[in-house]
Amino acid sequence: MLIIGAKGHAKEVFDVCLDSNQVITHFFDNVSKDNPKDLFGVNIIDDFDKVQVIFDSNVNAILGLGGPINRYKLYHKFLLLATTFHNCISKTAVVSNSANLLEGLNIMNFAFIGANVSIGKGCLINCRASVHHDSIIGNFVEIAPSAEILGNCKINDFSYIGANATILPKVTIGSNVIVAAGAVVTKDVPSNCMVAGIPAKIKKEIEPLNF
Repeated sequence: MLIIGAKGHAKEVFDVCLDSNQVITHFFDNVSKDNPKDLFGVNIIDDFDKVQVIFDSNVNAILGLGGPINRYKLYHKFLLLATTFHNCISKTAVVSNSANLLEGLNIMNFAFIGANVSIGKGCLINCRASVHHDSIIGNFVEIAPSAEILGNCKINDFSYIGANATILPKVTIGSNVIVAAGAVVTKDVPSNCMVAGIPAKIKKEIEPLNF
């Protein structure tokens, strides 16, 4: 198994994998220039050609980096290598049996995923974050530590919910939205903006994504 990433979040993903008896044989990072040759005694690969040589036909991988856009880009680059994406789910996380989880997820220590929750591809649900009943989380969404998504919410693709932010029940967050740390979102938020404050208000517009 290969972890895509070799920096801070990858270290935490590695620990979760060890605790879950997932064997990690390599890290991958072709961006950072200051990496050593290995991390925790596990080799770091720094280009795609080496990945193909080592894994031959199929790469089993876990996303191990933060940022919705970075996760999306590396996910799609690795798909070209016939990659099978696995989920990294902490043993300390509470995940409802009725939750619908797609591939490429990180659900970190002490996270909570409630009943009938749906989580899309490539999402990162960080430590102590909570997603409550009947909420829908799109693809490549990041929910930072201790953020609370209350019941019947919808968070669309590529949005980022900051640490300790709270999304009140039945609120919809558009795509490519940044919710600042500590914000309390009381009403729907359109796509392509950043919101902050209590209650949260739009602080600036964000350039739409062109994928």
